[in-house]
Amino acid sequence: MAGALAARYPGTAALPRAGVARLPTRVEKLPARGLAVGSLSVKRDDLTSPVYGGNKVRKLDFFLGEALAEKRRAVVTFGAYGSNHALATAVHARAVGLEPHAILSRQAPTAYARATVLAHAGLGTRVHPIEGWDGGSASQGVVHELTSRDGVAPLVIPMGGSSALGVLGFVEAALELLEQREPEFVYAAGGTLGTVVGLAVGFASAHARTRVVAPRVTPATVANDAVAAGLTRETVVLLRELDPSFPEVAPDGLRLELRHEFFEPGYAIPTPRIEAAVASAADLGLRLETTYTGKAFAALLADAAEGRLARADVVFWDTYNSAPLPAPGPTEALPPVLREYVFECERLFGGASH
Repeated sequence: MAGALAARYPGTAALPRAGVARLPTRVEKLPARGLAVGSLSVKRDDLTSPVYGGNKVRKLDFFLGEALAEKRRAVVTFGAYGSNHALATAVHARAVGLEPHAILSRQAPTAYARATVLAHAGLGTRVHPIEGWDGGSASQGVVHELTSRDGVAPLVIPMGGSSALGVLGFVEAALELLEQREPEFVYAAGGTLGTVVGLAVGFASAHARTRVVAPRVTPATVANDAVAAGLTRETVVLLRELDPSFPEVAPDGLRLELRHEFFEPGYAIPTPRIEAAVASAADLGLRLETTYTGKAFAALLADAAEGRLARADVVFWDTYNSAPLPAPGPTEALPPVLREYVFECERLFGGASH
């Protein structure tokens, strides 16, 4: 059965897909207890896969499909220590027979990041720790090593899966949502922006009224208006190459609102405001976290409190995985710097090494 993108733009059906995404995901109405919101629903992208869900799976369906079609043997991607994208890539790459490599940047210690790092150990992910957010230099060495070993280059998947190919997953997601309902607002976290740009491009292509509100959760060097505009242009070029009937959506034609007031004091550092938003979501039956979805929900709560949403039909996009994490592996399987990180997390938050 064709997905929402291929159904509307048949030329895109030529793209190979790995079949790791279980679509469409459902929309569920939420009780708007005490919230000044006309109507509140959640798009359950936590259920994109029973193995490991969340928003990255839509993107990985295209990336891993390309890797398999080109007979690659490994994939290389990037993220912070607790990156859902890096872990989702490792889980689904292993599932389709590809070796995962993750170039990971240091982040503040958290219990979740510890669990993520140990899940990589359990999966046998080849982890390459770096300082800073730029993994370009490290990736060159990894790609050279794997190309020499395998006789074919690994597929390099950008941080967050945010390239034109990955963004297609959320152009499709927007069209999928429009088959279910056409809300006035969608709230989703803006990390590397592939998710929110894809949604905004998809809504614009269908002339929908929907505005995407995206609180920034990564540094401004990673998520900014110029990055969003570049991703938009690249994605539309790819879509029009695949199917010339796709409209010429321009960056200034997007209903995309990138918000900056929820980022500080930094990536993956929780604040009382964000923790309160996660607790409020739990009262409505949503299990969120403080790095991405908690900040998106905090933006929704702030806008509701200001009266912006009093008569609006609002959809919260749940980008968090709700499946259990992969079984943890032994700390000894990790590079030394990550072993030290795990021990520091355990000192601060408890838990025992494996």
